[in-house]
Amino acid sequence: MIDQNIFFAIHNLSGDNNFLDQLGLFFADHLLYVMVGFVILVWIFKDWNLRSNANLALATLVASRLVIVEIMKRVFARPRPFEALSEVQPLILDEDSLRSFPSGHAVIYFSIAFAFWGTKYFWPLFIAAVLGSVARVFVGVHYPSDVLTSAIIALLVAWGLRGLFKKPNLS
Repeated sequence: MIDQNIFFAIHNLSGDNNFLDQLGLFFADHLLYVMVGFVILVWIFKDWNLRSNANLALATLVASRLVIVEIMKRVFARPRPFEALSEVQPLILDEDSLRSFPSGHAVIYFSIAFAFWGTKYFWPLFIAAVLGSVARVFVGVHYPSDVLTSAIIALLVAWGLRGLFKKPNLS
C-alpha cells in the first residue's frame, strides 16, 4: 500500500505541465543512452583508472540487467502500474508487459553510477540515476519498489565485481 501511495504522489505530478512531462520522458527513457554513451567515451578516452571503472560499469550492467533482473522479471511477473491500476495514464508505454519488477532502466542507471564510486563522476552519475529512476515512476511504468530494488541489485553487483577491475599494482 505504501508503494502505491508513493507511486501516486509521484505519478500524479505528470500530465499537467508539458515541460515537466518532457523532462520526465527524457530522464525515464533517453538518459539511458546518455549514460551508456558516457561509459563508452570514458572507456575510449580515459586512463587505466577510469577505464577500469568503465569496465566495471559494463560488467555490472550486464550481470545486473541481463541476468539478475531478467530472471526476477520472469519469476515475479509483476504487472506495470498502468496494467494493474485503471486510473494510471502512462506517458510512455513500456511494451514489456508483466515485467515491472525490478526496473531494467534503473538497474542500468545505478550500475553505471556505482561503478564510478570514488571518482569525481560518482555523484553526478548517482544524481542522474536517481532522477532517471524517479522519472520511471513519474511516467507510470514502475512502482517505487521496482526502482529501489534495482538500485540495491546494482549496488551489490558492483560491490561484488569491484575486485575484478582494480588497477594493477605496477610497483
